[in-house]
Amino acid sequence: MNDEQDIKFMELALAQSELALSRGQAPFGAVVVSPAGEVIGEGYNTARADLDVSAHGEVSAIRAACRRLGNFNLKGYTIYTTTEPCLSCSFLITQLEMGRVVYAARGTDVPGYKPLLNADFSNVAEWVNRQPDWPPIEVQGEFLRDRAIPILLANFKK
Repeated sequence: MNDEQDIKFMELALAQSELALSRGQAPFGAVVVSPAGEVIGEGYNTARADLDVSAHGEVSAIRAACRRLGNFNLKGYTIYTTTEPCLSCSFLITQLEMGRVVYAARGTDVPGYKPLLNADFSNVAEWVNRQPDWPPIEVQGEFLRDRAIPILLANFKK
């Protein structure tokens, strides 16, 4: 992908986070994009509405992508997410062998963030990239971070 495409897809993820916020959900959004540059899945955090703590933005977008494809083959796909993936989303992304993660805000930008095992996504990716039998994963962090943080913080001003 190039910068222009990255901006376009991150803007779609940011729109998902704004949609989440407008619906009383935590403002985390994500978009799954195929290697050909087609949006395959979009989603936002629905944990409050669904009473499902696993319904993160990344999970919602991945579920939508898998439903659309009719399978779990996201190998080489890119996920754009408004906040750095947490440990559970990181596990899902790596198990599906997604090839690239682009995130806006860091986990530490989230008020009340509690890192588990100090596992930010860059550390997860570094570990994955050292495993001989795992496909590499590319990470681009803090992409349009300045646009994500105000949306993120709006949730905590309520």
